[in-house]
Amino acid sequence: MRIGTLLKTLFCVGIATAYPNFKDILPNGNEVPHPCKANYVWHGVGHNNPLGGGSRNQFGLDFKTAGLSWTPELCRKDSDGDGRTNGEELGDPECVWKTGSFPSRLSDITHPGVCTLSDGSICDADKGGVDCQVEDGLKNCNVLKEPETLNTTIRFPETAVPAEETTYSCMIFNLPSDKDYHLMAYEPNIDNEMVMHHIIIYGCDPNEDPVPDEQLNTVTKCGMSAGSNCNQMIGLWGVGRPGYCIDGPMGFRIGQGGFKQAALEFHWNNPQLKSNLKDSSGVTLYYTPKLRANDAGIMSTGQMNLEIPPGQQSYTVVGKCHSECSRKLIQAPINIFWAKNHMHYLGHEMNIKVYRDGVYYTELTNEVIYNYDSPVEKTYSTAVQVLPGDEIVTTCKFKSLSRPKTTFFGDATSDEMCFGFLAFYPVANMPFSTCTAWKDIPICNLWIQKEHNDCKWVDFMFRNVNETKRVRDEVMANCKPFGNCLSECKATLQILFAEHPCMKGDVYELIKDQSLKLDNKEMQAFIVAVDSCKAEMAADVYLRNLTNDNTSGADRLGGISLLLVSLIMYMMIK
Repeated sequence: MRIGTLLKTLFCVGIATAYPNFKDILPNGNEVPHPCKANYVWHGVGHNNPLGGGSRNQFGLDFKTAGLSWTPELCRKDSDGDGRTNGEELGDPECVWKTGSFPSRLSDITHPGVCTLSDGSICDADKGGVDCQVEDGLKNCNVLKEPETLNTTIRFPETAVPAEETTYSCMIFNLPSDKDYHLMAYEPNIDNEMVMHHIIIYGCDPNEDPVPDEQLNTVTKCGMSAGSNCNQMIGLWGVGRPGYCIDGPMGFRIGQGGFKQAALEFHWNNPQLKSNLKDSSGVTLYYTPKLRANDAGIMSTGQMNLEIPPGQQSYTVVGKCHSECSRKLIQAPINIFWAKNHMHYLGHEMNIKVYRDGVYYTELTNEVIYNYDSPVEKTYSTAVQVLPGDEIVTTCKFKSLSRPKTTFFGDATSDEMCFGFLAFYPVANMPFSTCTAWKDIPICNLWIQKEHNDCKWVDFMFRNVNETKRVRDEVMANCKPFGNCLSECKATLQILFAEHPCMKGDVYELIKDQSLKLDNKEMQAFIVAVDSCKAEMAADVYLRNLTNDNTSGADRLGGISLLLVSLIMYMMIK
């Protein structure tokens, strides 16, 4: 009996792990969209189940007849009978694609196994077999059954969705604050499924000045952050999830002793660049005055420096929250009760592991088959304790067979991410909760550093912060982007480089890097203006050192190297 059970288990594992390989031997096999669910991918292209396995659709039957390979005969077939050949639907209309190459068309892909009419509707013959319903509502959430539980719904006013592939929009609002509450659950109210990609709820720092009333309930473009003081994640929703419910001895504190304001961040995905779309989605928050024993928080881990080469069967990226970083960030033991992996459509495997004193301790997540459309939220019946000094290692694996160019970190679904989200208690006076990596430097080190050096680099990237506006205005008034290094620009920068903590070393380089990756146009203009004089200022430093009789030979050699680099940069700017 045990051997039979083992064989059944191995057989099921074989099915579960084998079907993704079939996608690799079909043109655009990793990019076939669900015919009636926006932002969903049909992973098991030859199966009636979008996730693969089980009964085959007609394309799957034809694929099997073709020997589980892409042949000219299979390409020229119209398996679903909608008037388009399988090759036309999968981006290989000439039927010349070979495994390992790129199809002639990488966009406007349709499903070869589901009959779809020209208006996008499902043919009558397939309507009964294609599930177009998105799961809605929270089931078995005990807190919703408690008589003390209250709720409030926050929605965007009807807002035009920009004709851009990716838009981040935010709205700050007041939370109930007559007493202390614990936020225990939330569920989305999706108005426009065609564009909604994800929603994040951020708590606004109660120790900072509140956002003025006139700025509340107003939708603004925001990049990947709701605002300088609204950056502490207390909820997130993505495609494929009904919401989230906390059943346990913890909750996110709102009200008099907690968050009094929060922000909604919407990610709209509009790859067709349609100009007539609108959205008024929102969330319903469930909160209770029946306080739990602990306050909860969410921290993120991962890697932001992503450069995924094209055509890779598997490409691994690792982000480490080193022990020094976690010792600063986690000031007391925390108990992790929920964890979630997050990548985009190239992601195919991900795990988060904890090491203690250099030795493997435990695993927080492990998705051997990662599926962006069906996110797995790992919850623990017994919370996992993580200590200050533990190393948290996030490993993401990407499959880029469908991409002809390098894929970078970014907010669009065509970009990639490598994030883990860990919900925990108690908060224990933690600072901003992130331990992702930027290049080889854990961001939490830089965040702690900004606290010590009085540089709030996230604040610095947003114009609505007074100090940022002052520095930007000075630079833009005195410097000429892409032009000559003006004397007034040099004088302004000499003061800023000497006195302003956000203009120094690694912190400035981080701000520069993130401005490019987050496509922050205002910050990019500022950086170009600063760079108009950096090379010449480096040359000035060398010339001053050259006149110093005490300069050693080694210093002179280093100075010559710096001068050569500076002169090359200066000539390029000219």
